[in-house]
Amino acid sequence: MSFDLNHKYWISTRKDIAQLIKKQNRLKTIEPPEDKAISFKIFSELYVLYVELVNKLSFIYHHTYQVQKRAVVRTLVESATQQLMRLKDELKNMELNEYVYIDKALIAKRLTPRDLLIWRSPQFLYRRPLDVQNILVENKLYMNDEEKEEIASKDLVKVTEAIKLIQAHERARRARVYKANIKYDKKFIKVYQRKKISYRFTFKPEQAMSIPVKRTIFNSDYIKSTEGCDELKNKDEIKKENIRREEAASQIQSFWRNYRARKMIRVKKKFKEELFGMKKTRKLLRPNQFANSVLEMYKGEMLKKKLDEDFLKIISDERTRLLQVRSPWIMEDISDHIRAWFEDFYVKTGNFHPYPDPIKNGTVLVVIDETMTPLEFQETLNKKPMTKEEKKKLAEKKKNEKQKQKEKIRKQKMKEAKRRKKLKDAGIIDVGYEIATSKAIEKIEETMKDFSIQWRNIDEYLNKNHDPIKDWITEEELSKIHQELRNLVDEYMRVEYELLRKALAKDTKTKYKPQKVRKAKSKKPKKKKKPKDMTEDRTLDSLYNELKDGGIIEDVSHRDFNEFIADFNFVADDTRDEDNLTTLGPAKGDIKMIIQESMLGMGEFDIPKPKSILLIGPLNCGKKLLVNIIASELDAVFINLSPEKIYKYADNMKYFLHVVMKVAKAFQPAILYVEEAHRLFWKKIPQDQKDINPRLLGPSISKKILKVLKKTDKVILLGTSSMPWSAKGKLKKVFQKVLLIPKCDYGTSFLLWLELMTEHATDDIKDYAYSALARILQAYNSGDITANVSDTLSIERTMRLRTEPLSPNEFLEYFLSKHDPPMFPPEPKLMEKFNKWFGKSNKFLKLRRKFMAKKKSKEKKK
Repeated sequence: MSFDLNHKYWISTRKDIAQLIKKQNRLKTIEPPEDKAISFKIFSELYVLYVELVNKLSFIYHHTYQVQKRAVVRTLVESATQQLMRLKDELKNMELNEYVYIDKALIAKRLTPRDLLIWRSPQFLYRRPLDVQNILVENKLYMNDEEKEEIASKDLVKVTEAIKLIQAHERARRARVYKANIKYDKKFIKVYQRKKISYRFTFKPEQAMSIPVKRTIFNSDYIKSTEGCDELKNKDEIKKENIRREEAASQIQSFWRNYRARKMIRVKKKFKEELFGMKKTRKLLRPNQFANSVLEMYKGEMLKKKLDEDFLKIISDERTRLLQVRSPWIMEDISDHIRAWFEDFYVKTGNFHPYPDPIKNGTVLVVIDETMTPLEFQETLNKKPMTKEEKKKLAEKKKNEKQKQKEKIRKQKMKEAKRRKKLKDAGIIDVGYEIATSKAIEKIEETMKDFSIQWRNIDEYLNKNHDPIKDWITEEELSKIHQELRNLVDEYMRVEYELLRKALAKDTKTKYKPQKVRKAKSKKPKKKKKPKDMTEDRTLDSLYNELKDGGIIEDVSHRDFNEFIADFNFVADDTRDEDNLTTLGPAKGDIKMIIQESMLGMGEFDIPKPKSILLIGPLNCGKKLLVNIIASELDAVFINLSPEKIYKYADNMKYFLHVVMKVAKAFQPAILYVEEAHRLFWKKIPQDQKDINPRLLGPSISKKILKVLKKTDKVILLGTSSMPWSAKGKLKKVFQKVLLIPKCDYGTSFLLWLELMTEHATDDIKDYAYSALARILQAYNSGDITANVSDTLSIERTMRLRTEPLSPNEFLEYFLSKHDPPMFPPEPKLMEKFNKWFGKSNKFLKLRRKFMAKKKSKEKKK
């Protein structure tokens, strides 16, 4: 993105933030709405505004290279995302559902549910350190100069070997041509050979050819008989044959020109129809430019890295310059200021103010006027010194006052909590309190206020080279140097202070008593027992390769969220009951939002995230596809901990899990994947599964994996299950969030048939009966439909589409005839079983059941 566009985008976003802050300030003062629907409307409107704000800020942050400005934008993105997640939690608690529907707020802003999808890979992607990234990807882009030279030398060896191989094949080819070009004379039975031409193959690396030459040009002289074909034919026949050849050639050329003309007309017509909006080419969006986008992203990261290094170098150089040039004058100014302070007190009071202790930052108190004035100090001189009992009473009095103040604050908090609980029980939400107590909103307001003050005299548009603002560096380093030098000057001036006091005591003939110096106690760091590292002598590279060679770390093909074809629920918001709760379940596309929210914590910013997620649903419903999408979008290291992978490590499970967690934390973001996770807690192990000991990992998950993970770790345990009810109850405890993939609805089925069929045959299928197919085969899972389309529309069948139109019976035959037994959609009883188990594991469904039970009990009493 160009610098000008980014600058304009930043200006418009600042205006949006200012308007959002004004709106929130108005909402802070309102009374709690008695109608729950009003609170829901306020939060939903704010949620839509914050989604737009997060998308804009994340885009700006990704394309901002100036170091000091990038820090400001980063704070805004992180705070806005945290507030966004808090608003979503409030909406979920009000909706009593994992899925939230805010269609009215979207209609007002002319948006669709697709606009609420937050995740954008480049903006939120967590960047690994370069030394770790080098182990994962052998690419010169991530390497320093020494590593580039090392790889270049290896490449040169490979090139020389390739050249030798090419030379050997070239010599063999020349020998074959040479052997074929031998002339025989039958009369004398002599063999004539052509003269041997010396040929030398040369190659210079990175040198382009000066003359474009066709690589292999040779003519073969075949053995000729004494009789010629021309002698057997008449001249008239030869003429007729030449005429027929010319006619055939002209006929072929005319057919070819007609075909080309028809094709060009068809292409132009199609382009005009798309341009004028008459027709739209439906094609599944499968981004093939992932490698290019990643390359561009890392080029930007390299530029940011260079600018960061330059920024640190400028700070170091400026600090060195200030210490060399200005440090003597700074020390002189500090000492003169302290001497003037001594003189002022001596002239007005005839004595010296106690020298501030290092524990209170020394003479910094003099600069910020936190010492006593001469009058206050004079009053303390005239007072009698306090006895020990008086000092004790004063200390107790202060302590009691502090205690009373704490108790008062505690009572106010208790009162406020009781008030909010009373409102919550009555179904009323204090919108003003929720907004006023949000730390994320406070952070946004402070950041924008500081930006408006500090950047008011700086023209950002003139800084197209992303240079840092040196005046700020000078000011910041001066303040640090001033603080460091003041501590040094205080030590010398304290000696001078004691000499003055000693001289004053001699003049006044009083007893001299040196002042006690109270220094800050150095806190000894608590010695924590470091956990034993069984692989202390091993490098990360060797541990990674060990898991890679063992098949634990797998390569995942790149998948995009666009490949998970599913539609959203557009009816749920219109079918609410009298309590304003949704009565329809989610559509398949709604699960994208929940997964993307869980992924935000795996990105660069500090956002809460679940430690473990379990995806449940029938076979071929898209669980594995979602796992691949999550791993691809996060660019995560994929560690497969399924039973069939880890049973061979049963003898040394403790060591194996230690290596897995060490690699996962070092190479984060990382995904610990368990396929069919119910097997880890199986109630009864089937006979054919006993060989792989599926319960092996189950007892270790809580202690060895989840307990070891911190909130800041970008590591997540991801599992799938098609039979969760066959596991013990511990499965629900291990996985923090359980997501049921909804069954296919009409919208999802229609999109699947439309997108997949037009992808396989774009031009040959027009105005097909997609709606009828979607309605009849709606109950089938998305994986079954995908397999059906790819099998039915094979290459051979696609080639015959123009002559043999596609019949819907062909798709039915795949389900009924090509499988033994026939393939039928999942039974309703199976989905009821999934819903029943999911209802027992999801906290919002539990809360909804409690709410409905309370409501029924109240109705019975009435």
